[in-house]
Amino acid sequence: MKLHEVLEIAMEAGEILLRNGAETYRVEESITRICNAYGHSCETIVLPTGIFLTVYSSGHESETSVRRIKVRTLDLTKIDRINSFSRKISSHPLPYEEAKKELEEIKALKYYPVPLQLIASTVASFAYALIFEGGLTDGIIAFAIGGLLYLLNLFMVKSGYFPFLIYFVIGFFSGFISMISEFFIPNSNAYIIIISSIIMFLPGVAMTNGIRDLLAIDTISGLTRLGEAFLTVLALGMGVWLAISTAHYII
Repeated sequence: MKLHEVLEIAMEAGEILLRNGAETYRVEESITRICNAYGHSCETIVLPTGIFLTVYSSGHESETSVRRIKVRTLDLTKIDRINSFSRKISSHPLPYEEAKKELEEIKALKYYPVPLQLIASTVASFAYALIFEGGLTDGIIAFAIGGLLYLLNLFMVKSGYFPFLIYFVIGFFSGFISMISEFFIPNSNAYIIIISSIIMFLPGVAMTNGIRDLLAIDTISGLTRLGEAFLTVLALGMGVWLAISTAHYII
């Protein structure tokens, strides 16, 4: 396979991993594995927002590419498929066209249907309300608010709103509706409902990956991911705080 084709395959695989929430070490490891499988060495630097990759041939030729990653989400299915893809190439290198076709298939994989995502979010909110020692009333209210917040999140993400604004709005709606619910519905606890309905938006993966990157001495990536997680929590907290203050003022 030609040098630029190896570069394209490795970069494409790395981009899919990074876009879908993979750790820095996993992206670098997969890119290196793909390049080595085709008999080339490489140097790569992966940051949460971009990939720098240079591939070297045995004849001292080189090709370099930089890929900016603007949008990131979490899709463990695609991460798993790229892991399998890179390991398969290590043992049986695929021709360029075949490798490219498989990467396109992985990129085109559909996420879970919206109704299923909605059911999962509402059931999770209900379950967390009970785990936090709330009553059945708290669980039912959290169930409804969790679903509403998930739909709101889908709408704002699709509309291209700034990520931290989305978390602020979600925090505000969660806090405000929970406080109103506590006022009108007896035996409900607004604070349990708030925690239960926004817990699925907490950046658990970003925090875990940030700590993992720091332990692997990927300092820039680790600090960036932890900083992103901190700002997400801050945006949610500010939204909840403003909602509680507003509700107390109105009620």
